Amino acid sequence: MTSPILLPEMLLYLAPLVALQDRLACARVCRQWYASFMPFIWSSFTVPENWASCPSPFSSSPSSSSSLSLSPTSSFPCLETLKKNAHYIRSLTLKATLGLEPFLRNCTSLKMLFIHGEHIMDPRPDTWDQLIDLIRHNPGIEWIFFGFNLTSAPSAQFLRALPEACPNLKRYESSRAKYDNFDQVEALIRVFSRLQIASSRFETFVNIQDLKRWSFPDLIEICLKDMRGFSPQSQVELISQCPNLQHLKWTMYRDQFFPVKEFCEKVPAACPHLTMLQMDGCGLRDPDEIGQMLDSLAPPIRGLELFSVCGTSISRPTFQSLSLHFKTLKSLDISYCSQVESWMAQKILEESPQLTRLLCPSLKMWDIVHGKDWAAKGMQHLEVNILQSSPGNSSLEEQWTTFRQLSKLTQLESLSIGSLSWTLREGLLFQMDSGVDQLRTLINLEYLNLGKSYQRMVLDDVIWMGTHLEKLKKIEGIFHRDWDKHLEMATKFKEFGVEVLDQELPPDYYFDNDSIYTDGSESMEEYEEELEGDDEDGYGDFEEGDYEDAQEQNNSAVEEDQEHEGEHNSIKSDQIIEGEPGLICIHVGDGMIEIATDNIIQTQRAHEEHN
Repeated sequence: MTSPILLPEMLLYLAPLVALQDRLACARVCRQWYASFMPFIWSSFTVPENWASCPSPFSSSPSSSSSLSLSPTSSFPCLETLKKNAHYIRSLTLKATLGLEPFLRNCTSLKMLFIHGEHIMDPRPDTWDQLIDLIRHNPGIEWIFFGFNLTSAPSAQFLRALPEACPNLKRYESSRAKYDNFDQVEALIRVFSRLQIASSRFETFVNIQDLKRWSFPDLIEICLKDMRGFSPQSQVELISQCPNLQHLKWTMYRDQFFPVKEFCEKVPAACPHLTMLQMDGCGLRDPDEIGQMLDSLAPPIRGLELFSVCGTSISRPTFQSLSLHFKTLKSLDISYCSQVESWMAQKILEESPQLTRLLCPSLKMWDIVHGKDWAAKGMQHLEVNILQSSPGNSSLEEQWTTFRQLSKLTQLESLSIGSLSWTLREGLLFQMDSGVDQLRTLINLEYLNLGKSYQRMVLDDVIWMGTHLEKLKKIEGIFHRDWDKHLEMATKFKEFGVEVLDQELPPDYYFDNDSIYTDGSESMEEYEEELEGDDEDGYGDFEEGDYEDAQEQNNSAVEEDQEHEGEHNSIKSDQIIEGEPGLICIHVGDGMIEIATDNIIQTQRAHEEHN
């Protein structure tokens, strides 16, 4: 009787699951196994720039990667070997083409093609002819990526040949290309008209005119990032010609601003299926403009399922606009935004039943204790710095209630609850005494990040976590203030098969334990009182004459904000005093405020990424 493992169907099932080195060993067993494993050995292949002198991918050490990796022990496969196995390759990365013509002609089953390196940054006269020949031999290509260095771009001839040569092309991505003439741009737009996913990042164009004559009926996702020579108004026209667009990733070049008015007037009506929006707020003239865009996409027309923004602030009016999407939001990332208050994070968790992914700066235990139960029961990825109400003043009730709320997120796979920067300010303490044993319901948790604040773990806490969080694969954090005890806890985690991500020895901070933390945030009760009586459309049940009163109150709030902004702008260096790590203490008038540096760091990082 034949063993089930010898059946061809079983071999085809097992082959993708084993490491490359194991596939090579299996291919040597017999002819049947050779035929089953060879397609997976060659399924993904990279040709490096100096391919003729590179080491062989067939002498690699065991790896979980499905693509061929290099080893320093022997030469790269000879041209005959490449030709013989080229028809197995489904994903090809080309960093060189010179001398590879026979191999490329035998590549006939490609699904994905990635091209970058010096050979296209400074192409030879025949480079694009060679690539045209390659795509014509591979009509099944579905995804093409180009990486340039702002000195070249695909030739107009290549772009014109692409739609006919690759009728199944669905995704085209290009980075740092420079389109010098209108023929190239015209050919590129023609390619876009056949795609489902298109991406242009950090590229330069001659100005594009009359986009209204084009239509992109199949585009469901588009990324427009830092496009030079392509005016913001033209970008809106391009977006408006995508009637089935679902996902928009949009960032302005540093000297441009988002055309918010044009977006609100055209895009919601032209793109009725748009439910995912990712933006960089650095291109906004006024942070509240993001609220206008959210209003234009709000129910009942639609509701956003994914929203991500960085490099801007979330003011109260903007948050009110964001709240219109709480019923539909599945993914929200405002982690690199400033002015995001703790009560905002609590409100998001309370009123977003479909939320599966949330990245937010901070959440105070006080708001958790005094708030409602979280509605986001399907949460899979949560990243928020959970803070004590004040340094060194966290009650057992706060800790216990926080763990109780987390325990209800039974679908959690990834949890990050600590500070991004080093601080002696404690947060949520993963101890049995604090209620960590309530997390036994998190049976799917694979990654836990405790941040750069101290824990007080003992061995019993680690043993409980290792025993009950059975799927936990990685943990990151400082498990104890005493570094030797931290290392002891880390060793215990490793005994349970949990990978402990390396941490550097934290700085030797000194801070005043008696300092008072106040971030100027209002309480959630104030916010709820303000919204009391609001109906589902977000405008409230106003009676006659109430609108004028509300407008007057709003104008007063604006004036108050401007006064505080003036105080902030007039802060002098001698007002800043030494404070707790992670906080800056500033004298204002007769009082003192403390500003969390995480917000400053986050905003700075967002601007650096944008630039």
